[in-house]
Amino acid sequence: MQLLECSPELLPNEQLSRLGNAVGRATDPANMNGVSPYHQTFWYELGKEPCNLVEEAVQEYFLPEIDATVRERAVGVEWWLGRLTAPYAENFEFGVHRDFGENPQTGALESPMLSSVFFLTTAPDGLLTVFPGQPDLQSKEKAHVFPSANTYARFPGNLWHAVLSRKEVLGEPGPASGAPRVTILVNWWPYRPSSEATAPMRLVAADYDGTVYEELRI
Repeated sequence: MQLLECSPELLPNEQLSRLGNAVGRATDPANMNGVSPYHQTFWYELGKEPCNLVEEAVQEYFLPEIDATVRERAVGVEWWLGRLTAPYAENFEFGVHRDFGENPQTGALESPMLSSVFFLTTAPDGLLTVFPGQPDLQSKEKAHVFPSANTYARFPGNLWHAVLSRKEVLGEPGPASGAPRVTILVNWWPYRPSSEATAPMRLVAADYDGTVYEELRI
């Protein structure tokens, strides 16, 4: 696959509005009790009846967009919510997604087959940037996409990536303010990753039961 693939205008307007409103309420700092949405992830087994709006979107809209080789091997997804405010790229480090434990069949430390981001809002900064190797802001081979509502972005799960500013990527000054950058992040796995949570993580690949993010219930 390409370094970064995007599907724009993915959800019908009604479903996008319902999902966006629910995730917006769920990630509102007033409802988070001081917990970062990036510190709690959930597990959804593909093919099971969705019990929340994110799982519904994964099954009905995201799954058909992913590469066939990933779709054939994936047994489930690890998902979490994201919310950043301007300046969006502040304190956001380069990273590679990995299982906190080992592959139960091989004992290897692995990354997901595919990582992906669904943008629920449009923001003037905070570009998703993916690198083919070690992060290098001068690399001409890196790929980026601006946050654009209803766009589903995908990249190989073993690649370095980050949320970067316009200045870092394009050499342009960024805005002083803008709408919250609200996202759904989805990693596609051939097995269920470890659920062992170490600080600062609160939940890892946990079953969704509505205790957290009640706003997402169907």
